[in-house]
Amino acid sequence: MMSADIFVIEPQWIVQAPHLRCTLKRALALQATQNVWSSTEHINNAVAMAYGDQLPDSGRWELTRSQIRTLKIAIEWRRTKRAASDKKTAPDVLEHWTQIEDEVIAAYRAVSNEAGLYWI
Repeated sequence: MMSADIFVIEPQWIVQAPHLRCTLKRALALQATQNVWSSTEHINNAVAMAYGDQLPDSGRWELTRSQIRTLKIAIEWRRTKRAASDKKTAPDVLEHWTQIEDEVIAAYRAVSNEAGLYWI
């Protein structure tokens, strides 16, 4: 569900929100050396989502385009840096993680299309 300013994502599994918060925290921890995000806006979004209440374990997430982009960047960064421990994760948990990652990326694509932006 999408409005002009807010996109709603409803996680289906309890492991999804903690996974994305962990992804944001990892990216923030390595921001200085790996330059995950190129703007302060995204760093501020990441801090707010990682440590605030914007990604609750249950219920819907109401995210702005900027927040969705912040998550998309972190997800893509994590996928390229996927730790060996992630590969040892139970297949059903990894499937749920991938599902929410794919949903965020699809949300970003939809928000970008609505705004008339070209998405790669």
